[in-house]
Amino acid sequence: MADEPAQRVFDAATEADAAAPAGPPAPTRIIELFAGFMVSKTLFAALEFGFFGAVGPDGATTAELGERCRIPERSARAIADLMTDAGLLIRDGDRFRNAPDAEAFLAGRGPFDLRPLARYWDIVSYPTWTNAATAFRTRQGVRTELTEAQTEAYEAAVALVTAETAADLAGAYDFSGHRRLLDAGGGFGTFAKPILERNPHLEATVVDLPEVATIVAEEAASGAFATRLTAVGADLFADPIPGDHDAILVANVVHLFAPERIVELLRRLREAISADGRLLLVDWWRTDVAPHPSARFGAGEFLMISGGDLYQVDEVAGWLAEAGWRFLELQPLPPPSGLILAAPA
Repeated sequence: MADEPAQRVFDAATEADAAAPAGPPAPTRIIELFAGFMVSKTLFAALEFGFFGAVGPDGATTAELGERCRIPERSARAIADLMTDAGLLIRDGDRFRNAPDAEAFLAGRGPFDLRPLARYWDIVSYPTWTNAATAFRTRQGVRTELTEAQTEAYEAAVALVTAETAADLAGAYDFSGHRRLLDAGGGFGTFAKPILERNPHLEATVVDLPEVATIVAEEAASGAFATRLTAVGADLFADPIPGDHDAILVANVVHLFAPERIVELLRRLREAISADGRLLLVDWWRTDVAPHPSARFGAGEFLMISGGDLYQVDEVAGWLAEAGWRFLELQPLPPPSGLILAAPA
């Protein structure tokens, strides 16, 4: 026993360890998970400083990065070291270059900018997750009322995440048989607008909270959809839901609520649709035991926000039946989203 080596917390696993006879495993993976928040917060800080944008085509030294980002060189070096270990920077002698994905998504020069999503996770999501144990224990949301800056970050992230799904839906579902669409909880019309663009015969009503509907109405009044897009400020659970629609869209809303609230919402929507209408539920669905890999954080995030979850398609079908709907099918959209279609029972 005296000859056995002591377990060391910060020993890194090596290829030699993997080839050695079976013994106590190294805790490397666990330590990295423990410290994951440090990597995230360092990345968020780097983005706030414009770190990846400051790395030019020829790379940069830590002194140059410090000067360009207006932070101490020691801070630039600490950030560069950790971002290199994370694979976002590449060390080239005393200079650092952006890895291809960092250049494409984090430097502000690529085809797609992920920085709005990072800002949301930094100033909205991260503070909320400090109370994760309470949320998991109680199944209650723990996010506090958002400040103006947090609200702006939230809206920017939602627009980024939902824009491509909205375009996917507009192209994947045949709206030719419908004449009036109700977009329940439609926000700033992210889904309604591309649908209207592709379907000039269609009219749409976006229902959301009054402060959101006011903005949508003002934009619509002077835009291309002035005669086809209406915005109504209402609480979907308390106020009357506009009728005379033969299609109801509920996009990225179901995941925000607990099951009993979802059934309540579905019942109210059932009362507002025509007999030959269709209900379109777009969300990140679980279609088997595990969610799609790109949505694996969704269940926790939706819980933190408001007590929601990432729901199974079969349980949604049950709630639809309970609320007076008939489940028709799950129509795939590019992952992780899917479209559940239902008709009045």
